[in-house]
Amino acid sequence: MLSLFRNAKQHQKIKAKIEILENHNIEFTTQNQHLYNSIQELKTQNKLLINQNTNLRNSLYKLTPQAYLRLIEIHLAEHCNLNCFSCNHFSQLAPKGFPDLNKFEKDMEQLSILTKGMIARFHLMGGEPLLNPNCKDFFAIARKYFPDSAIWLITNGILLEKQSKDFWESCKENKIELHPTKYPIKVNWEFVESQCKEYGIPLIFYDNSQIQKTSYKTILEPQGNLDCFHSFIGCHQANNCTHFKNGKIYPCSVAPNIHYFNSAFNQNLPITPLDSIDIYKAKDYNEILQFLAKPIPFCRFCNLAKWKSIGEWKTSKKDISEYLEL
Repeated sequence: MLSLFRNAKQHQKIKAKIEILENHNIEFTTQNQHLYNSIQELKTQNKLLINQNTNLRNSLYKLTPQAYLRLIEIHLAEHCNLNCFSCNHFSQLAPKGFPDLNKFEKDMEQLSILTKGMIARFHLMGGEPLLNPNCKDFFAIARKYFPDSAIWLITNGILLEKQSKDFWESCKENKIELHPTKYPIKVNWEFVESQCKEYGIPLIFYDNSQIQKTSYKTILEPQGNLDCFHSFIGCHQANNCTHFKNGKIYPCSVAPNIHYFNSAFNQNLPITPLDSIDIYKAKDYNEILQFLAKPIPFCRFCNLAKWKSIGEWKTSKKDISEYLEL
């Protein structure tokens, strides 16, 4: 009996200790849950701070004059042989048009003098640049005045198979890099690759050889009541994707080509002398760099917050709704 009593008492002690341990375990579990929740909250706050820091850095970059121009876009053709939805160059709305070769040389010479040849890269594009029958002459002029710059030919590739030997030799001689964009259309890329290999021409797909072009909707605000500053700092082209046309430099591709939109849809989104800088009036390179690091009046028409990807590439119906928020 005494033994049974002792065992029962010992059992009660053990049971009490187990209860204490279980209570401690519940407390630890609760504490762990609190710690986990705190860690998750800190991660969320950290992610938010990282995003805010990235946005601040991007804004600061746009508003800071660069040491030299990283990129200039130039149209070799205004029109295009594709009909892309909501093109932000408005090429599907543009009539047939090419730059004047003599004017192009004069402008490139002046640009070279003004910048001392310090421009990192040119994009010769459009529209579709290969619609221009004199591409090779534009290649030679660009290389003549900018011997150290990278020169990319941006094309949809449709007309590459039809190019003559002179075209490929000019690409080789003038060190032109071929940067096609892949659309969901039939192009003999094997032929293009073989030609580039034969002539030693770099072939690098604009995004990735495995990625096909998707459609993007460019949203404009015809009333022009948007805040220029916020449009500018939210723009992926601002102080980054500079456009050169008729002796003038613009901070984006929309402003210099908006007249095609105006003409097609009977609109009046005006361009003023304050929306570009004339290379024949700029006193030096620094004035150009300073100009590109600030909003232009036309920024009030671009609703950048609403620009969006709409998925698979689609053709344009040439309707104003492609540029409006519905």
